Amino acid sequence: MAKEEKPLEYQRRIRDTKGVAQRLDLGYLNRPRLLAVARSRLTWLLVAAAVAASVPLVLGVGGSRRAIANGPVSEAHDLLAQRCEVCHDRMFKGAPDRACQGCHDGAPHPARMMDRGKANAVIACAQCHMEHRGKAALAEVASNNCTSCHADLKAHASGVTIKAVSITDFRAEKHPEFSAGTMTDARPLRLNHAIHMPAQAKTVREMKLPMKCGDCHATDRNSATGVLLPVTFEQNCKQCHARELEFDVYHLLGPNGAPAPHTKDPKTIHEFIASAYRDALAANPAMVRKPLGNDLAPASNWLERVVKDSENYLFGRKCGYCHIMAAYAVVKPVNRIAGRYVETRPEGDAWFARAEFAHRPHRAVECESCHTAARTSTRTADVLIPTMKSCLACHGKSETGLDRCSECHLYHNRTLEKDRERRPVEELTGSAQ
Repeated sequence: MAKEEKPLEYQRRIRDTKGVAQRLDLGYLNRPRLLAVARSRLTWLLVAAAVAASVPLVLGVGGSRRAIANGPVSEAHDLLAQRCEVCHDRMFKGAPDRACQGCHDGAPHPARMMDRGKANAVIACAQCHMEHRGKAALAEVASNNCTSCHADLKAHASGVTIKAVSITDFRAEKHPEFSAGTMTDARPLRLNHAIHMPAQAKTVREMKLPMKCGDCHATDRNSATGVLLPVTFEQNCKQCHARELEFDVYHLLGPNGAPAPHTKDPKTIHEFIASAYRDALAANPAMVRKPLGNDLAPASNWLERVVKDSENYLFGRKCGYCHIMAAYAVVKPVNRIAGRYVETRPEGDAWFARAEFAHRPHRAVECESCHTAARTSTRTADVLIPTMKSCLACHGKSETGLDRCSECHLYHNRTLEKDRERRPVEELTGSAQ
């Protein structure tokens, strides 16, 4: 009987430290590492290439300066776009104040002589007037440059006298209401807007009403800001109110009698009236034999009587229709001004004491959209300057550049600006050899 065969017994490998160590090839540390060497050399090669490529950028070789420029300069500085050294005395540093003041006079702040406050710190030119922002005007500064102080003005300045010491935005309760709303128009005229602009159309003494604002208030087309031309009798009133200058109380001159001149000089008016009756008497000597008015007999001093009665009629009844009289035959003069009337100052005052306003940018807006009280005004004293509410539709809530403080306010006191040294064009443009 065959011997029974048994399967071989599996002998497990003993995995100890010694056995594992015998299987490792410790000579790999001595063999060259081609991939590691190539990677290290490639890294240093790329660093060297980057340094070499930056050299012309730093030195400005081959027009490479544009590659590192912050951005295009403003239109006012276009001639200096390729001459960084004019404004920057050190590379990659902002322009110092002396670079700006070489061409510009940074007249002091506040902008108005009436304000005596003095800032506690000096603000650098470039802090507000930031270049390399494209073609934007440098004067259009961000509002936070203003509100950083005016939000708490007394903490940032001394000698503050204005009432509005906390302004954070052009919004209700964040900006004061316009001061013109608390004033009165003191010019010595009797002006009633409501009569000239009735709600219903009608004709009075051959005058068609209502009138339009532009019939009297016109802007100066030669003005960059659209300054309003002063309203004058000859230009704006004479067509409808020539009858207010009629003096012929006894109707002696007939329908062809000319009205008296519209002048501030009573002597000129007296001579005009006397001359008119002398000419009429020369043409018809029998005129003196007719009684005057309700008289039963002719006047012995006919010419003197007619001239005197005509002047009384003109100054006593006619002139007072539009003017406030200081005394008999004396009309209070009305200066030809576009702003606020001040009797002792012929040039008058601006309605906005601290702000700037230009009608030209607003010429597409209907007058009554802003001057809302015009149709209902019955007194000369009424000031029809718009309130802040009228401006908020386009300014303050539009979230555009129209909301900037600089749209309406100046920073530098332009009345104290000084001319800088004038230089040849070649030097300014860099074309001098």
